[in-house]
Amino acid sequence: MSETVISILVWLHVIGVAVWLGGQIVTAACVIPALRSVGDRTIWLDALEGFTRRFGRVGIVVMVIIVITGGAMVDPRLDQAENFGPDIYDARWGYIFVIKMALWAVMIALIGLHQFVFGPRQLELARESADAEEDTPELKRVRRLTIMLSISGLLMTLLVAGAGAFLGNHNFSMLPA
Repeated sequence: MSETVISILVWLHVIGVAVWLGGQIVTAACVIPALRSVGDRTIWLDALEGFTRRFGRVGIVVMVIIVITGGAMVDPRLDQAENFGPDIYDARWGYIFVIKMALWAVMIALIGLHQFVFGPRQLELARESADAEEDTPELKRVRRLTIMLSISGLLMTLLVAGAGAFLGNHNFSMLPA
């Protein structure tokens, strides 16, 4: 594969990561606080549900782009790492790659739990107590859990991006281990 094609793949990969990471930060720092300031809880729950559904679709599309472009870039880099020996761990690249993939798997699990299990449960409980003066203990518990999952998912995203930066720096990653 030519370096031009790899550069295009890197470009698409970085755009996907920017949308993925940027979306998480904008959601946590801007969207959720703005929606919570809306006086009518039913309205902000409707808006939050609509936003998360739409962003979930965007997230799936960009994650597919990230996986396809990242996967396409592995083989040419494996060829470069093999210059140090038959084992990918003969170059730093192999260790960094495995760490990045492990972090990515944890990130996907955390975000999946938030998006498909606890986030919908939190919305359901919030709707049930929308007219109540105080949140139920169960809603408070699930809210704390979703916040922890969100923060952990964001942290994993940042670590995966950092590992990607080290992989992309061939003056560092393509040295003997």
